[in-house]
Amino acid sequence: MKKTINTLLILLLAGTSPLSVAGEENIPEPFRGDDPNSTLEVAYDDLNALLSSYVTVSGWSTREKAPRPDAGVGTRLKTRINRLTALEGNRFYFKGASEKDLIAEFISDIRASLEMLPAEVPLRLLNKNEQLAYWLNLYNFTLLDEMMKVYPKHNLLRVLDYGDDDSIMAQKLLNVAGVPLSLDDIQFTILKEKYFGNPLIIYGLWQGNIGGPSLRSTAYTGKTVWRKLEDNAGEFINSNRGTYFDGEVSALYERNMPFFDNDQAKLVSHLMDYLQGDMFDEYANRDDVEFEMEDWTLAALIGEGRKYGRSAATNGAAMLDAVVATQPGEAFGDTVAIQNYLAEDNIMKTPVNFRFSEAQLEILQKLRTKHEVSMGRVEVTDLDEEEASEDKEQNN
Repeated sequence: MKKTINTLLILLLAGTSPLSVAGEENIPEPFRGDDPNSTLEVAYDDLNALLSSYVTVSGWSTREKAPRPDAGVGTRLKTRINRLTALEGNRFYFKGASEKDLIAEFISDIRASLEMLPAEVPLRLLNKNEQLAYWLNLYNFTLLDEMMKVYPKHNLLRVLDYGDDDSIMAQKLLNVAGVPLSLDDIQFTILKEKYFGNPLIIYGLWQGNIGGPSLRSTAYTGKTVWRKLEDNAGEFINSNRGTYFDGEVSALYERNMPFFDNDQAKLVSHLMDYLQGDMFDEYANRDDVEFEMEDWTLAALIGEGRKYGRSAATNGAAMLDAVVATQPGEAFGDTVAIQNYLAEDNIMKTPVNFRFSEAQLEILQKLRTKHEVSMGRVEVTDLDEEEASEDKEQNN
């Protein structure tokens, strides 16, 4: 850690920053509370550099079935696909990312940097929207990092294995502010309780498979997080991945029924808030559903070792895959910005400096210990003018 913040064990100043903890008793102590008046914003430029280069956006579903797979030349074998969902959802260019060691390193560094941040800047200093964006980004990049290790395996049923103690979702993959956490801990304890079970949360938690919500091409931020979640919800619900005829809905909802108080009628009501077209009428008089829609295929580009039939498909993702298949590496992965981030080496060494502007760092530095709170005594050590000048030169 560089000198900018020698000791950063920050407290909320009594009387200036309200500490909201009501209803958060089950949340680990370091993650309780928020400051609704906070103007601190976490920067995610590094996440955006990666996502904008390696995520292809397919747009909203037309509910069109994918063409039947063609057998390859010299073989009668065909790739099995779910034709209802094969053309839906955003995709990550795993093949391109896995072929470049620096990309895998970059993803791991982003994950580690996000994991380290709350140990240096307690999340209670942020407002709830900033906290939500942080948790969604940490969750998604942790899973992306794990999926990079799983690739080229494409069937994630046994990898995700919901409900099993050995599932990737249940393993304590993270240590945040000294607290071992699983992805399930983030989803069902921290996020569910802090945001009062708001079902929009589930659409921001990428699952790695086609059958789940899409990975977005930009990071979540405090200013836009709810708007992006609304968009993800609308896209997912109005796709075959989310809803289908005869009350068949995504298996994702079965896993997330606690967000609907385990009440199918509440789930249907939620779906009705977003459904459009004929499917709205399909669900208008229902109060129960069947959790039948599944696609456990890795949300990789279609061209990554899989044949999906005619190249004349009009779906945006399919057309983009054709480019990737014929020009590997040319359609994606402009790695100049990513190389710059790695060369600066600031993501890991100075996550606080990297994720806050100079003005916001100044706010953090000016905090002073006036009280002791249940977490213990808090200190912030400022730099003198000479140290600050030296540190600035090192970062330029």
